[in-house]
Amino acid sequence: MSMFTMDNINMALTGKTQTEILTELASMAQSLGLVTDSATLVHDYQEREKESTTGFGNGVAIPHAKSNNVKAATILFGRSNSEIEWDSLDGKPVDTFISLLVPADEGDVHLKLLARLSRKLVHKDFVEILKHGDAQEVLNAINLAIS
Repeated sequence: MSMFTMDNINMALTGKTQTEILTELASMAQSLGLVTDSATLVHDYQEREKESTTGFGNGVAIPHAKSNNVKAATILFGRSNSEIEWDSLDGKPVDTFISLLVPADEGDVHLKLLARLSRKLVHKDFVEILKHGDAQEVLNAINLAIS
């Protein structure tokens, strides 16, 4: 099974707050069978946000969790029509989300994915695809970035 498929993409998140967006991503993960409990994932996301923001800048956040609740390493993608206050590094709101979910015992996978995506997020063309591309373009761009 691939880590990131078309099923892992939601181009129409409806949440208006950070908690609502994290809850939508967690519900998506549970509906796909990627986690055992969405409420636990929301808690895991929020605990990670307390450590430091996952708002990377340019309207993109990378909420992530390492948890025993996660069945297999995976990536979720979401885009919102609303700008969500995220306490981002650049102080600007977020509308694009790449969520990394990794089992607690696979910390090295988590770091590798985060590093690969972070390196790509400094490239304007990659960010443009995330923010304005269709689902297929996003799928291709992220899979290329993590390969």
